[in-house]
Amino acid sequence: MTSPRPTIAIIGAGLAGAYMALYLGQRRFNVQVYERRADPRSATVASSGPSMNLGLSQRGVRALTDVGLIDEVMQQAIPMRGRMIHAIHGARTFQSYGKDDRQVIYAIKRNNLNKTLITAAERLPHVCFHFNQRCVSIDKQARTVQMHNEQTDQPTCITADIIIGADGVFSTVRQQMQRGERANYQQEFLDWGWKELTIPPSPSGESVLEQNVFHLWPRGNCMIFAHPNLDGRFCCSCLLPFEGQPSFASLQTEAAVSAFFAELFSDIVPLTPNLVADFMHNPIIPLISVHTSPWYYQDWIVLLGDAAHAVYPFYAQGMNAAFEDCLTLGACLERHWGQWAAAFADYQTQRKQNTDALAALSEQNFIELRDRVRSPLVRVHKHVDWLLSRLFPQTWAPLHAMISHTTIPYSEVLQHARRQDRTLVGVGLSAVLSATLLVYRAIRRRHKPHIEV
Repeated sequence: MTSPRPTIAIIGAGLAGAYMALYLGQRRFNVQVYERRADPRSATVASSGPSMNLGLSQRGVRALTDVGLIDEVMQQAIPMRGRMIHAIHGARTFQSYGKDDRQVIYAIKRNNLNKTLITAAERLPHVCFHFNQRCVSIDKQARTVQMHNEQTDQPTCITADIIIGADGVFSTVRQQMQRGERANYQQEFLDWGWKELTIPPSPSGESVLEQNVFHLWPRGNCMIFAHPNLDGRFCCSCLLPFEGQPSFASLQTEAAVSAFFAELFSDIVPLTPNLVADFMHNPIIPLISVHTSPWYYQDWIVLLGDAAHAVYPFYAQGMNAAFEDCLTLGACLERHWGQWAAAFADYQTQRKQNTDALAALSEQNFIELRDRVRSPLVRVHKHVDWLLSRLFPQTWAPLHAMISHTTIPYSEVLQHARRQDRTLVGVGLSAVLSATLLVYRAIRRRHKPHIEV
């Protein structure tokens, strides 16, 4: 390219914004990043408490490999081979994530990954981060962005050739961009929320639960899941409805909370000495889904990550999808060099159908994690999926594997999964299972080595 690289202002230095800054900085774009919060690497922020854990799957692995960070990130991650289902009376059932130990999902702390991305991006000569800078308003006619320094209480006006809104589910950039435009916007709160809890390590520093799995306590009207950490802790999410019985509204006293956990999660109680106090003290975090269009304004503003398509977290794909956004947007900028409106339109066309599909998949998986995962029929379905994928690897793939272990576009994943489900329903699940088991056993017998005595 002979024309100069544009100046890009990224509003938001979370995972999407920091990754986009790193990606663009490596390609010699001039990047200025503005973040409302303080630098997450500072001592005060770092000591403010644990952060939620994320699931890093193949899409995120590909993105981090693209920017040369995968080896460093993997030092912070724990591979999870599958999920361990904890029944109400203590029985455990393991469900593998893949065909072998190469098909895993990695647990990683959000804050640690965010700090790694910022540090890597900040090393580049064309990237600069500005913390404690809150986006206040955008003048689309003058093409200026008004910022406010939260430390000095001073306003700042910034300009850039491109503005990227990566400021999350409650994006100010999105709100300002859509003001006065023919824009569609739908925000939906799930009638459940979650609180963060912690299962500490043993006094010797070892994990009190199996470490290389995702732990799930499904109870139909509530659930808990837990991700492992390198220090032996488990970061837990307790999900409950806001209203009803049980719910956050019904658990207002220490006695009620203690009785609730003793009845439904008795195996967790002895592992968490601060369980009741943490539940009473920690905030309730809502679960939000966002659908909006358009994702861009002319050739100047474009949205990224949760600002464009927040989804429920029940496939652990929010981060992975945001990183895919970055790769797609970067490729579109290069493909339509200098024609930024065309680049943004191409980016939205490619990504929106996929993030809409991911939203549908995530909502569907919430129901499975909450309740259906305990169903014998669901276990049979998963066993059939596994067997058919072994017998017909070119044509059959389990839904979870397509989402987590491939980079197949989400819209194609959804279509393929629906075709497979129609096949199972049309033929009859039990008949498919019986026939598949017979074929599989025959293949095993045929290939079983003959041993002479």
